[in-house]
Amino acid sequence: MTSKILRYTALIVFSGLWLLGFSTHISKWLYAQGIIKDDYRYGDLYRFSNLPQFRVLKEPCQTPQTKITQPNTALYLIGDSFTEEGRIEAGDFVSGSFHRFFIGHSPYIKLDKTKKNVLIIETVERHFRERFAKPYRNLTFKEPSAQQAINTRLKQAKSDFWYDSERHESVLFSSDFFLTIKEWKASLNDRIFDRTDGHVVVSKDKKNIFYELDARSNGITSTFDKISDKEITLLVENVNRTYDFYRKSGFDKVYLTIAPNKSSVLGKDLGEYNHLIERIQKSPALRMPIFDIYTPFSTSEKMLYDVGDTHWNCEGKQIWINAVNQKL
Repeated sequence: MTSKILRYTALIVFSGLWLLGFSTHISKWLYAQGIIKDDYRYGDLYRFSNLPQFRVLKEPCQTPQTKITQPNTALYLIGDSFTEEGRIEAGDFVSGSFHRFFIGHSPYIKLDKTKKNVLIIETVERHFRERFAKPYRNLTFKEPSAQQAINTRLKQAKSDFWYDSERHESVLFSSDFFLTIKEWKASLNDRIFDRTDGHVVVSKDKKNIFYELDARSNGITSTFDKISDKEITLLVENVNRTYDFYRKSGFDKVYLTIAPNKSSVLGKDLGEYNHLIERIQKSPALRMPIFDIYTPFSTSEKMLYDVGDTHWNCEGKQIWINAVNQKL
């Protein structure tokens, strides 16, 4: 009888632990209740590498609620992780309304013709060449059919309840206790074998850590990959065609902003920067207005990125927000 109880108890416990890998809702609830810790609290690059010198707790940004001075302006933002929910909020802007969509999705939107509709397309530098290999026209203005709406909801439900080994590991091993054990292993590999996690690259002076996708020596996502003038011309042409598409679709203003790779600003000892952002922004053929973030980032003596993360810190984020509000 006792052994049967133990077997069923073990089955229930391990089934519960396995279930944690299937739902984002469960993991979010556990985090909200304080049962587990945020797996990204020290940054995404620390999460990959577990190198102790980059274990710096990310502080929440204390940004005051921005006063709405443009109530008749509707701001639409298509962006990636730099402008995702939790990093950027409606209260950061002076516009009367704010709508944000992930750059990889194709949402339906209906513009209010009584308002000034402003669109900002934000992309991190490492994905710029991929995203503008052709005109970017992801937003749709034709209302989806009932069947399309159902398919979208089913797809979302599937992604919310689908086993994810990375999410599972995050839930089970995100405590400081397990992170310390991971640090011992990472430090041993780094010091003895000169080996780090394949997702990261550490600067030669060991002071900065970067995402491998943009810090690698070559490839379409690399900061140091050589780009021909012919490709720059094509990219600018596709940016202009993107601009024309959204202007004709009803937006009063359309802007582009390229978030610089961390390696473009702080990884100069890794290779020769290809100056992608500057070559796009300074092209005489470019017609889409831009928010220039690269210049203030590359000329600042301050650290504008989180130590163990690919993204900008609170001060860096505020530079972008101020640029947006100034345009608005």
